[in-house]
Order: sequence, then C-alpha cells, then structure tokens
Amino acid sequence: MISQVESTLYLSSDSALTQVSNSLEQTGELPTLDDFSIVIPPDGFFLVLNGRDPRLSAFFTRDFDYRTLSMAEIREIRAQPFAIKDTLSMGLSAAGHFLVTADVVEGAEGAEYTVITGVGLNETNAVITTYVIWMSVAGLALAAVTAALGYRLVSRELTPLEHVAHIAQQVTATPLSTGEVSPQGRVPRDPRLRGSEADRVAKALNLLLEHVESSLNARHRAEESMRRFIAEASHELRNPLASILGYADFYAQPGADAEEMGIALGRVRAEARRMSTLVNDLLLLARLDADPQLNVNRIDLSQVVLETVSDTRFVFPEHSWQISVPDGAVIIDGDEDAIRQMLLNLVANAGYHTPPGTRVLVSIQQTEQQTELAVTDDGPGIPASALPRLFDRFTQAGESATRTSTVGLGLAIVKALASASGFEVGVDSNADGSRFTVTIPRRPPVEGRRESAVV
Repeated sequence: MISQVESTLYLSSDSALTQVSNSLEQTGELPTLDDFSIVIPPDGFFLVLNGRDPRLSAFFTRDFDYRTLSMAEIREIRAQPFAIKDTLSMGLSAAGHFLVTADVVEGAEGAEYTVITGVGLNETNAVITTYVIWMSVAGLALAAVTAALGYRLVSRELTPLEHVAHIAQQVTATPLSTGEVSPQGRVPRDPRLRGSEADRVAKALNLLLEHVESSLNARHRAEESMRRFIAEASHELRNPLASILGYADFYAQPGADAEEMGIALGRVRAEARRMSTLVNDLLLLARLDADPQLNVNRIDLSQVVLETVSDTRFVFPEHSWQISVPDGAVIIDGDEDAIRQMLLNLVANAGYHTPPGTRVLVSIQQTEQQTELAVTDDGPGIPASALPRLFDRFTQAGESATRTSTVGLGLAIVKALASASGFEVGVDSNADGSRFTVTIPRRPPVEGRRESAVV
C-alpha cells in the first residue's frame, strides 16, 4: 500500500512540475487553478513557493473539490526539513498525515520555484492500523489458544509423572527393612498415553514395585522359615540329647542293676539312631539347597515301586498295601536313589499318619508327555489349613495316635528331591483320603547320551 502511495505521489509531482514549467515558459507566469490540470488524488495537495513566499497552493478534498491551503498549513509545510527530490512523511494538524516530495522549477530571469506535492496517508494508515489491530488480536488469540492447548497437553503428559512421584513418596514412607511388605499402590496408566515416555515410566515403576514386593516378601518368608527351622531343629535335637544325657547319668551311677543298664544302653542307642537320622535328613536338605545335582540314569520305575512297597509291608503290616503299575517296564530318566527316597518317604508318611487298616495304593500312570507316580490312601485326610505349608520343613499336619516318630522332614525331602530332579510334586486331600503325586516329564531319547548326567 505504501508503494502505491509513492507511485501516486511521483505521478502527481511530475504532473505539477510539467504544468508549472510549461506555464512559465509560455507566459512567464504561474498557471491559475482554473487552467491547472494536474493529477492530484483526493486528500492530496500541492504548493508552489518562490523562496519562502507561497505563490500557488491547492488542497483536493475527498469530494473532488479543492481549496487553497491555509497559512497555518503553509507554515507547517515550510517548517519541514525538505531535501529536493527526497520523500518524507509529515503531518498537518488539521488534515492528517501525508507523503511529500519537492522539486525545483526555473522561471524567467533566474527565478526558482519550489513545487511541493503531497499525497494523503490517512486512509492507508487507517488500513494499516486496522490490519495491525486485527493481527495483534488474532496473534493474541492464537497465542492464548496455543498456550491453553500446550498447557493441557503438557499437563496430560506430566500427570502420569505426578502419579509416579506420588507412588514413589508412598513407597519411601513404607518400612521395607524387616517384616512382610504390604501391597503398595500402583501408578494408574492412561489408555490415551499408551506407549508414551510417561506411560513407559509408569509401567517400569509398577514392574519394579512388583519385583520389590515379591523379593522382600520372599526374603521375609525365608527368614521366618529359617527361624522356624532353627527352632524346630533345636527342639528335635534337644529331645534325644536329653534322653542320652539322662541315661548316661544313670549308667554312671555305681551299683546299677545290669538289666537296667542294658535297657539304658538300648535307649541311648535308639535315641542316638534317631538323632543320627535327623542329622542325616538335615544334611541332605542342606546339600540339596547348596548343590542340587543328581545322577540321571535310565531306571525301571515299576521295579522301584515293587521293591519299596514290599519293604514297607513289613514296617506297617496292619495297613493294606496295593500296587497298580503297567504290565511292561516303566522306563524313566532320574536318579534311582532320589526316586527311592521320595517314594519311601511318601509311603512312610501314609503309614505314620493313617490308622491301622487303611488302604494305601501306589500307582503308576503314563501318558505321552509324562509319568505320574501316586500314593493314595483312604485315611482321615489332611486339614485344609495345613496344605499350603505341608511341604515345608518341620511341618506336621496334626497328631496321629499311630505315629511312632516323625519330625516333619519327610515331605520336605520329597519336595527338595523332586525339584532337583526336575519333577513336580503335589497333594490333594479331603475327608475321603489323601493323594500325593510325583509328575515326571518324559524326555525324548538323545543319541549318544551319557549314562550319567547332571540336572
């Protein structure tokens, strides 16, 4: 728009200079307004000065009429620091702002006339001002909308981090050094932000809390188990030791009866044997905890079952012992001593904890994926409250009138040997009886396999 005003100004200036110059050449006088035909747009003016004296002036109004410039306007124009053929912006107090240029025309006898031409800037300034106002308003509105959207977006992105900080503060306020750890809070995850950095941080913190809780609770259970283990082991070892010490003191008395001395020595031998069995069981469990390595061979599970049940009949003759095995040999991969120990402990457990006359069935079932060894009895069953800790060390599921001697390590040994062998052990019990199972996975034969391996 300024360029258009400048073009109009130069055109008007050239027109005024031409008219003044032609009139001076032809008549030696300045033209009058009646025969002055120049291109001056509405809201424009021209002024001819001879030195500082005004000789000719006109102001063209918006209704295409004209008037002469007032002396006040002429004084304001003359007060401007004009440079010939230069362009400047100036203001007239009564008419507004104009873009003005000046040039010189020579007359007769060396006289010089300064022709000043101006084109109004009021309309252009109004348009520019309106444009600036609207651009400012639009800019401010856009900035406000952008700020609001940015605030909302940033808040939405940072909200999960605020949740992370809140949960982290809760965790730091929770004692984690000792005892069981209660479930901690979790960072809520916004489905709209799945996959974002904040969501990944929330997911990572939730996983970390799960691992920390499970690890600390496992540590607590291990500590409780160790304390219980030490207390039970001390208790079980204290009883035979007390008996041995008592009989030893009796043996040391002078003049004791020979028959009573023999009974005392027999009791010492029995308690020592009981303590030796307990110590051997503890050593076996400690060895399995430290280095669960067994020798794996191809063995006939049916033969192991037949031999073990045959031996058990002589220990518990008042029970009814039955066997259910396939017709052919059941060949599995395992450590024969470990499998015999597991089966012996299971049948002994049935003998100790069930009354005389109980039917105990030892069975083998095979599928394409696994072999299942089961010991089932129709005894009174195991209390439901005891099942979760049945395979823990020194766990005794109730007292039995028929039980002769047990310290609660038999099933713990079964569990430890099964884990070391890669087997699974389970129990199912109700009022109709109990069923212990050892699940043995069937491994495919390997060419060139060694007869002994480590698992």
